[in-house]
Amino acid sequence: MKHDVQLWRNFVAPVLASALLALVAACGGSDDDPAPAPPPGNTNLPLSVAVVGTGTVASQPDGINCSTATCTAEFAPNTAVTLTATPGVGQSFTGWTGVCTGSARTCVVTMDPARTRGTPGTPDVTARFAPEAGQTTYTFSLTITGSGTVASSPAGINCTVNCTAVFPANTLVTLTATPAAGQSFTAWSGACTGSASSCTVTLDQARTVGAKFDVVVGTNFALSVTLAGNGSVTSNPAGINCGTTCSVNFVTGTTVILTATPAAGQRFNSWGGDCTGTQPTCSLALTQARTAQAVFATVPVGSTFQTPQLLEASDNFNAVNHLLAVNRNGDAISLWEQSDGVPNGSTLKVFSRRYQAATGWQAPAVVPGATIFYGNDLVGGKLLLDDAGVATWIRPDLQTRRNTASAGWGAAFAPPNLRFSQDLTSAAMDANGNIAVLRSGSDVEYSTLPAGGQWAAAWTRVDNAGSAVSERATLAFSSNGSALAVWRESNPGDSNYSMKAARYTAAAGWSAPESIETLFTNVTQGDPALAIDAQGNGIAMWQQGSSNTVHYNIYRAGTGWQGAVEVTGQTNNLGSAKIQLVMTPDGRAVAAWSGGNTQGGLNSMQYSPATGWAAPVVVDTYNINRTLQIDDSGQAVMIYSPTLVATLNFDLVSRRLTFGGQWSASTLVEAGAGDVIDTAQFVMNPSGQGVVTWVQNDSATTSARRSLWSAVLR
Repeated sequence: MKHDVQLWRNFVAPVLASALLALVAACGGSDDDPAPAPPPGNTNLPLSVAVVGTGTVASQPDGINCSTATCTAEFAPNTAVTLTATPGVGQSFTGWTGVCTGSARTCVVTMDPARTRGTPGTPDVTARFAPEAGQTTYTFSLTITGSGTVASSPAGINCTVNCTAVFPANTLVTLTATPAAGQSFTAWSGACTGSASSCTVTLDQARTVGAKFDVVVGTNFALSVTLAGNGSVTSNPAGINCGTTCSVNFVTGTTVILTATPAAGQRFNSWGGDCTGTQPTCSLALTQARTAQAVFATVPVGSTFQTPQLLEASDNFNAVNHLLAVNRNGDAISLWEQSDGVPNGSTLKVFSRRYQAATGWQAPAVVPGATIFYGNDLVGGKLLLDDAGVATWIRPDLQTRRNTASAGWGAAFAPPNLRFSQDLTSAAMDANGNIAVLRSGSDVEYSTLPAGGQWAAAWTRVDNAGSAVSERATLAFSSNGSALAVWRESNPGDSNYSMKAARYTAAAGWSAPESIETLFTNVTQGDPALAIDAQGNGIAMWQQGSSNTVHYNIYRAGTGWQGAVEVTGQTNNLGSAKIQLVMTPDGRAVAAWSGGNTQGGLNSMQYSPATGWAAPVVVDTYNINRTLQIDDSGQAVMIYSPTLVATLNFDLVSRRLTFGGQWSASTLVEAGAGDVIDTAQFVMNPSGQGVVTWVQNDSATTSARRSLWSAVLR
C-alpha cells in the first residue's frame, strides 16, 4: 500500500495535475482564476529553497540541490516540482515552512505563474533540520579565501563562502576542496593542514577549518561583450573594440576597464552581465571568464525648456553671482548671492536650492558661514553634483564645502599648501564622483578630491616653467581615466605667451609639458578651450596673434598632438572670443566663439574624427552670455543673449544642433519684461536633461530689482 501511495504522489498525481491544468487552459480557464499570459522572453519561473540545520534538499526534476545554503532553480510554468529533504548524520527533519508545510520529507510545489510562491525577499521554501533527541553535537565552521567549493562527507558542508554545519559528536568529517576555473587549491588551515585536496577532521569538539584558493598565473580567460542598441565598447588594456572585436582572452587576474560609447542619436543606458550600473565605464577582474552587455537607447527628441520659474523671492534685494550643476540623473543644485533683508539688507548671504527630477525645486537654504573671498564676492568657483546627489562647491580660493539633500551644507575645508598667488582654474568630476583640480597663476599644479573624502596630501607640479608665469590652465577628464591639461605660459626671452600641454594617465602620471604651437606670436586673451572623448583623444582651442584669431590642435591617443591650425577669416579685434568646445564620447565636437565682425558675431563649427573640421558658420550677428553643451547622442544646445542694437534689449534664447546638421532658429527661453543682465548658467547631462539659470531685471524700465530665474530642459 505504501508503494502505491508513493507511486501516486511521485508520478500519477503530477501527470494528472498537468493534464487538468492543460484542459482548463484550453477551455479558457475560470472566471475566478483566469490563466495569465506568459511573460515575455524566458518563461521559466524561479523556485528558491533554504536549508536550516544540517541536511540536503533535492528536487525532481533536477535543479535544486541545497546543503546549508539557499539555492534557486528555474522550472517551466505549471511543472510539479517534488522536493525531498534528507537529514545529515545525527540529524532529523523537523518540517517545512513557506509554500511547503508539514513534516513529511517530500513536498510538491506547482510552478503556478498566477501566484507568488513566497514572500518577496525570502526563500519560497525552507527545510529545517535539528539534532536527534539526546544527541551531543558540535559546530563545524569553514572559512574560504579565493574562489572554490568545499564539500563534506557526510553531507552538511557544500560552500563557496564561509559557512557552518552541526554534526554529532565524534563524527569523522571529510572535506574536499574543488577550485573554481583559473584557481588552484593551495592550503588548509585551522583543524586541517597541508595542501592535499581532501582532509578529515574528528568532531570531538567544535572545529574551524580554512580553505585557501589562489589565481593560477598565466591562465587566460575570455571577456565577451555584446551590444544592445547602437554604440561601441572598448577596453583598457586594449583588445575589446566591439562592434568588431567583441571577445578577447586576457591573462587571469587582469583588471579590464570597459568604456561604452553611444553612436549618434543614442545614449548609454546600462550594463548587463558581469557589469552593472549606469556609468559608461565598468571594471572587471578576469579571475574567470566574464561577459558584459552594453545597452544603448535612442535619445528622445523634442525636449523643450519648461516654463521659467523664480528661484528666489527676497523683496527688493538683487540676486548675483550664481552657479549651477546637474548630474546624470537629471537632478540639479543652484547657488547664488543675495541679501534676505536681515538685519537691514546690507549683509549678503549665499543661498542654495536643489532640484529633484521627480519632484521639482526644493525650498532654498542658506549656506552657513560663507565669507568673501575676493573684493565683495561670495559666490564663485566650481559647483559639481555626483550621481548620489552629493554637491561639492570649490571656491576660487579652493575653500571647499559639500552638501547632501538630507544633511545640508557641511563645514568648509581646504587643501594643504595653499598659495595666495594660485587659484582654482579648472575642475572635472569622473563617473564615480572623484574630482580632479588644476590651480594656476604662477605654476600649474594638480590635486584630487576623492568622492566623500578630503583633499590629496600634496600638489603635483604639471608645468616646468621655472620662473615663468603659467596661467589659465584648463583640464579635461576622459571616462577611461586619462586627462589633458593646457595652459598659457610666458616665454623666457620675450613678452609673448605660448600654449603648453600635458597628458595624465593613472599608470604614468603627468607627462612632460610640450608646446602645442610654434608661432612667434602671442597667445592672447581669453581662456583656452579643451575637450576629450572616451578614448582619450582631445582638441584644444585658443586665440593667438595681433588679430586674436582662433587656433586649434588635435590630440590623438597613441600619436600625440597633430599640429596647430588657424581657423582662417575669424579675426576678433574686440578681444576675447570666449571660445567654447564640447565633445561626445565618440569624439564628435562642436565649437562656438565670438568674432568675425566688429559687433562680435556668433560663429560655430563641427568636428568629426573621420572627416575633421567642417567650415565655420555664422549662427547669429550678435551674442553675449553664451553657454554651449552637448549630450552623448550629439545633440548640442546653446544658450545666449542676442544684443538687439535697435532696442538695446537683452533676451535669453536657445538654439539646437543635431550633429551634422544646422543650428535651429532661436527660441526664447525667458518670459520676463526686463533685460537679462548676468551670464546665464546652463548645464546638460549626457542624456540631454538640462537646467539654465539667469539674472533678469524685474522691469523693462529699471534695474532696481534683479531676480534669479530658472528653466528646466526636459
